[in-house]
Amino acid sequence: MPTNQLPAKGTKNWGDILNSWLGQLGPASLGGIHNGDTVSRPAGLVADDEGRIYIDTESGELIQWGGSAWQVLLSGNQEQKFNITAKTADYTITTTEAETGLNGFSNDGAIGTVVFTLPDAVAGMKVTVVNGENQTLQINSVNDDKIYTSDIPMGSDKLENTTNSTSSIFYCVSDTKWVVMSESWAIPPVLKGYFGGGYNGGAKNDIDNFDFNSEVTASTSATLSVARYTLAAANSENKGYFAGGTGGTSTIDSIEFSDETAINPAATLSLGRKGLSGVNSTDNGYFGGGDTPSNQSTIDGIKFSDESAINPAATLSTARTLTAGINSSTKGYWAGGNWTTTIDGIQFSDDTAINPASTLSLGRQQFAGVSSSTKGYFGGGHTGSAVTNVIDGIQFSDETAINPSATLAVGRKSHSGVNSTTNGYFGGGDNGGSNYIDGIQFSDETAINPSATLAVARWNLASCQSGGTL
Repeated sequence: MPTNQLPAKGTKNWGDILNSWLGQLGPASLGGIHNGDTVSRPAGLVADDEGRIYIDTESGELIQWGGSAWQVLLSGNQEQKFNITAKTADYTITTTEAETGLNGFSNDGAIGTVVFTLPDAVAGMKVTVVNGENQTLQINSVNDDKIYTSDIPMGSDKLENTTNSTSSIFYCVSDTKWVVMSESWAIPPVLKGYFGGGYNGGAKNDIDNFDFNSEVTASTSATLSVARYTLAAANSENKGYFAGGTGGTSTIDSIEFSDETAINPAATLSLGRKGLSGVNSTDNGYFGGGDTPSNQSTIDGIKFSDESAINPAATLSTARTLTAGINSSTKGYWAGGNWTTTIDGIQFSDDTAINPASTLSLGRQQFAGVSSSTKGYFGGGHTGSAVTNVIDGIQFSDETAINPSATLAVGRKSHSGVNSTTNGYFGGGDNGGSNYIDGIQFSDETAINPSATLAVARWNLASCQSGGTL
């Protein structure tokens, strides 16, 4: 191709043609030919050039010339979501284009899921989404826009489709309303973290929630059957269970995630105690350690399928209290307690005890844990002499210790942790942050600090999340 010749309109050659243009489309300061003063975009295009597509190497955007202005087709971002940006004309996108033609930019981190974001709604727009490969699709709206189907008359911020292998057309009928003519779309479950019990001038029975998508907290009508603190929590996919607590109680009560109502199973702990912590497999919730007031190594719990009590033979390697718990998909780990650096746990497949060689970078108690799919993180706590903001943890694959640079925004003790698929959040605590929520982003282990706070300020609380082990 001659040096200064524009690629032919509609070309799909993403090999030599694109590569020959990377230098020419670079910043003008580096010798880019077609940039002029238009911030790394080709200059001098006319109406007849409509349809030409380029890469903006400074912004990482895939851009298209619309005849009179540039339109962004793809925005590069850390989450790698495919974004359909605002257009005044009809637009069609296929999952094949998103997954292969655009080199995987639709992957939001969930294998096999394609995520589209609709443009900001303008009446008269139409977007056709073609699912030719029976992939899982998630369609997001932006700003105040809602997506409506005959099954969802109140609208939703997002829809999910796992079965439709044909086209779906999203019609924009107002500046805030998209309508899709399809019966195969559903509202994806809203995953939340739940904080229960705690202390603030007295024992609390409150359960409030934290929406992982919006990062907004709210009170629920459900309450614990017994107000208490220094309790523990574990969760199945559908319910959260709160166990033990002040007074050495053996109570296990819980919340139904679907409607946020309180439930009270018959199961109780085999040993009533406080200062314990919880982990969960897909089948069982396990509660380890605590004191009666003497330190305990007991691990007991609840079977999710029938809410019966379980009491495995496994115990902690060291009897202790005020530990923190995390879990991978195969093992549960209890860390610290009594200012130690110990990490031990349980193998879910056979309920045997495990004792990895890794330890915390800082011995402490009264701290909290969160889990990604690959690592467990422990944040905050009391070292015996001071409150800390340290976050350390364990790599699940080889059980080696990790020590990311991220720290809590507010160092504190007696808080608790919840985790979405992308972030870990630490809520509440003592040391001036009793309603604080901060945490860690799993993808790059950077600290996060949402504006949300707990609906009820307190410490010595427990927490769990909907969605199972995540």
